[in-house]
Amino acid sequence: MSRREEIIVVRSLAESDLGLFSAHRLSATSKQRAIALTTPVARKLLSAQLFEKGGADMDLICVYGGYGNRELRNIGKVGKNWRLGGRKITANACAFLDSKDFVLLRSVAGNDGVQPILMTFIGRQRERLLHAGIVASLVNEFRDSVAMVSVGSDAFNALSAAFPAVPADLAIGAPLVEDDAVPPEQAAGSDGR
Repeated sequence: MSRREEIIVVRSLAESDLGLFSAHRLSATSKQRAIALTTPVARKLLSAQLFEKGGADMDLICVYGGYGNRELRNIGKVGKNWRLGGRKITANACAFLDSKDFVLLRSVAGNDGVQPILMTFIGRQRERLLHAGIVASLVNEFRDSVAMVSVGSDAFNALSAAFPAVPADLAIGAPLVEDDAVPPEQAAGSDGR
């Protein structure tokens, strides 16, 4: 079996995206509980079948600081917009994130749900140099607050050094159990809390 092309999606967070994080729920001005994605990103990220279906629940591994979580998160079309949603992210480190910080998604292109997607964040407060490097190197790549880089490009090589593939302890075995797991009725997008 041949290796599939790998991509890294870099999304500049908007104020409306911050509702996905428990630390920002009370101050969020938007009721959106997901991170917005563009149609070109969804088309590249998802297999043709999943894109036509309007998305799916995907195996997503989130790592940031000491936080690690593996669960199904929905990448789907809501009206005319694509969103990455799911339960709220409870990592305390996410309290430092703000609009114009970055979410990075690393995946195979045309993901059919078999391969996990890795997600992390780059914030100006805590990862100042890395954040500045992304801004400087991808300034011409951003379209609608999103840039996509493919394996083999200089940008991919630089980002993959800071954002390696799925950590083995999260890729193998059962997902990590969170101490402060959220009951299903309080999951992101259920009731706006």
